[in-house]
Amino acid sequence: MSRAGADYLVEQTRHSLALLDRLDRDSARYPRLDELQHWQRCRLRETYDDLRRQDHYRPACVFFLEELYGGRDMRTRDSQLDRALPIMRRTLPDHLLHAVGEAMRLQAMSMDFDARMSRLIEGPLTQPEYARAYRRLAAWEGRREQIRLIGDLGELLHRTVKVPMIRRLVRWMRGPAHAAGFGKLQGFLDDGLSAFAEMSDDATQFVSTITRRETRALGLIEQGSEWPFREWIGQGPQI
Repeated sequence: MSRAGADYLVEQTRHSLALLDRLDRDSARYPRLDELQHWQRCRLRETYDDLRRQDHYRPACVFFLEELYGGRDMRTRDSQLDRALPIMRRTLPDHLLHAVGEAMRLQAMSMDFDARMSRLIEGPLTQPEYARAYRRLAAWEGRREQIRLIGDLGELLHRTVKVPMIRRLVRWMRGPAHAAGFGKLQGFLDDGLSAFAEMSDDATQFVSTITRRETRALGLIEQGSEWPFREWIGQGPQI
């Protein structure tokens, strides 16, 4: 890793907050952003319903598909970084700080994709219109990078939870975190590590299922399909 994890985390979190600020400031340019993000969350929930219905996968579905990939605005959590960073630097290993930075990067990429694509929706938001808007955006390589990041981040978290001391450190931070005003950020770390610990050795299967399905859907969109998610959700999602 060419940069310290803490520095990378600061860089990515500030980028995420700057993006959210810009979207708020220019909200009139993105009148359909909330609608698209709601549609996307419904689509993800249905696409991975088979995983969500399995108890050991459910927390990871919430963490990965709602907090990181589904467009949820986590401004409060991210803005707590300045208060949290001194403790995080002292207590958490560099590779975990880098992993959190990658999580911030994934969140920002998801928000940026949604914002740009929301301006290209021309009719009622259905699966065919979603696919057409995606083709208008034509950000194929950026989307592939996003999917690769999902896989890399999942594997990094999977390796991290195999070191019990790290989970104990994150849990030890709960009291100081709430006292210092960065409880949401600590909870985010704890939830993510707990979700991957609960999956145990099935974490690799979980992550590969996401990357495989998203890659398959992307290929279908690029080839001109009107129903790229049909094999998982039919003509959904049900909004």
